[in-house]
Amino acid sequence: MNYTSWTFWILFALVIVRYWRLSHRHQNDLLLVASYFFYGFWDYRFLFLILISTIIDYIGGLGVAGIRLTTDRIRRLGVLTVGSAILLCANVRYPDLFQGFVELDRRRILEALPHTLRDFYIPFAVTAVCLTYGRALPWLYELPEAARRKYFLVISMVANLGILGFFKYFDFFIDNFRTLVTSMGFGEPSWTTLGILLPAGVSFYTFQAMSYTIDIYRGHTKPTLHFRDFALFVCFFPHLVAGPIMRAHTFLPQVVNPRRLAPGAFEQGLYLVVIGLFKKIVIADNMAVIANHLFNGFQHGEAATLTGLDVLVGVYAFAFQIYCDFSGYSSIARGISKWLGFELIINFNTPYLAVSPSDFWRRWHISLSTWLRDYLYVSLGGNRFGPLMTYRNLLITMLLGGLWHGANWTFFAWGFYHGAILCAYRLLNISDDIATESAAGRAYWLWRVFLMFHLTCIGWLLFRADSFASVWQMAALVATNPAVTLFAVSSFATIVFYCTLMFVLEWWLEGERRLDRLLTSNWLLRAPVYSYLVLMLVIFRAGEAHEFIYFQF
Repeated sequence: MNYTSWTFWILFALVIVRYWRLSHRHQNDLLLVASYFFYGFWDYRFLFLILISTIIDYIGGLGVAGIRLTTDRIRRLGVLTVGSAILLCANVRYPDLFQGFVELDRRRILEALPHTLRDFYIPFAVTAVCLTYGRALPWLYELPEAARRKYFLVISMVANLGILGFFKYFDFFIDNFRTLVTSMGFGEPSWTTLGILLPAGVSFYTFQAMSYTIDIYRGHTKPTLHFRDFALFVCFFPHLVAGPIMRAHTFLPQVVNPRRLAPGAFEQGLYLVVIGLFKKIVIADNMAVIANHLFNGFQHGEAATLTGLDVLVGVYAFAFQIYCDFSGYSSIARGISKWLGFELIINFNTPYLAVSPSDFWRRWHISLSTWLRDYLYVSLGGNRFGPLMTYRNLLITMLLGGLWHGANWTFFAWGFYHGAILCAYRLLNISDDIATESAAGRAYWLWRVFLMFHLTCIGWLLFRADSFASVWQMAALVATNPAVTLFAVSSFATIVFYCTLMFVLEWWLEGERRLDRLLTSNWLLRAPVYSYLVLMLVIFRAGEAHEFIYFQF
C-alpha cells in the first residue's frame, strides 16, 4: 500500500470522514489503528518489530527521565509484547485460518495453526527477554541518576541498532565474510545467508524512535506517560515508511495536544498532495524508464551499444527520478498531515540549486542530514578539535549515512565520496556566500550550481549502479566515447519536457517554503498551474508504476 494506490486513498477516506468528528483521544486511537493497518498491509509480521521498538523506547525514555513504571504497567507491556509475538511470529497462516472459519472446516483451521516447536522459537525468546528485562527494571531504577540515565539510553540504542543491523545488514556481512575467508585460502565456509526480508521503512522509524530517548537524555524534550501517544509518534502512517524523520520536541506535542485544522491547511495540503503525485507518477516513473534502461543494461551485460552520452543522460534521468520520487513522497506526507492537523518539516529545498556539498546536504533529505549531524557528527566531536578531527568526523558520518541507505559496498562508496567532497570544499575554504547582484556574480553562481549538480550526479552513479565494475565501465564510456545517439537525444528531450516547468515552479516557490506565492495569487495564474499538473497526471503518467525508491531503506 502506497500513496499511488487506490487502497491507500480508500483507507485515508475512511479515516478523514470520521477523524474531525472525534475527540482528541479518539482521534489518536483512530490514527494508531490506521497506522498499524497501513504498515501491516505489507507484511503483518513486521508489526511486531515496530511494536518492539516502540516499547523499548517508551520504557527507555521514562527510565532516562527517572519515571518509574508501576508493576501493573510493566506486566501489561510484557503481556502485549509476548502476545504480539505469538499472534504475529508463531507461523499462523491467517488467510487459511480465516477461510477455515468461513467454510467451518475444522481440518483447515487446525492446519493453519502452528505445529512444531520451531514455530514458537520467537515467542519463547521474546518471553525470556521480557522476564529478564522485567526483573532488571527495579534494579535499574535504583541506580544513581547518572548511571541510570546511561543504562536506559544504552539499552535503547543497542536494541534499536541490533534490530536494524540484523534485518538490514546480517546477510550482507555474512556473505562478505564468506568471500573474505574463501579468498584467503581457508575454503568456503558452510554458513549461509538467511534471505532476510527487509521491513519497509525500518531505518526511518528506528531513527525516529532513537531520537526520542536521546533527546530526553540531552534534556531537549520530556517523555510522555501515555503509551498510545508514543506509539502514534513512532508509527504515524503519513511519514512512516519514508520520512521525514521527525524529532520528539517538534512532533510529540502535536500528538499529545488537541489539534485543529489551521486556516489554509486544506489548500496547502491539496497542493502538496497534487505536486507530490505529479513528481512521482509523471516525472519519477517516466525517468525510471530511461534510468533503468541504462543501469539494467550494464547489470545484465547488455550495454554494448551504449555510449558515454547515453550514460550521462541516463544518470541525469536517475538524478531527477530519485529527487522527484523521494521529495514527492515527502510532499504527499506533508499534505496529508496538514489535513489531519499535523505539521511535518520540509524535507527538500531545491537541492539541485546547491553551490557546495554542505549546501546540498542542507537541502537534500533534511531530516536525515540534520539527524546525522546532531546525533552522530556532533557526538564524535564535530569541528571542535581541529581540522584533522573535523575531516575524520565528516568521513565517518557520511560513511555511516551511506550504509544507512543499504547493505551494499556501492552505498558505502557513495557515503565516502560525499564525505570526501565535503572535506575538499572545506580544505579549499570555498564559501557558499555568492553575491548575485552583478552579471558576473550570477554567472559565477550558475557555474557553482552546474558544478555541484554534476558532482552530485557522480555520487548518483555510485548509488544506483549494482557493482563497482558497472561504475567503472560507465565512467570509462563517458571519458572515451561521447558519440551522439538517438537514445541520448530522445532521453534528454524527455527530461526537459517533464522536468522544466516543475523546477521553474519550485524555484518560484522556494521549494515548499513560499506556497503562499501561488495560493494567494490571482486565478489567472493559479488556474494554468493547477490545470497543467492535473492534465499531466491524467495524460502523461508512466505506463508502468514503480515502488517508491526509499521504501527499500
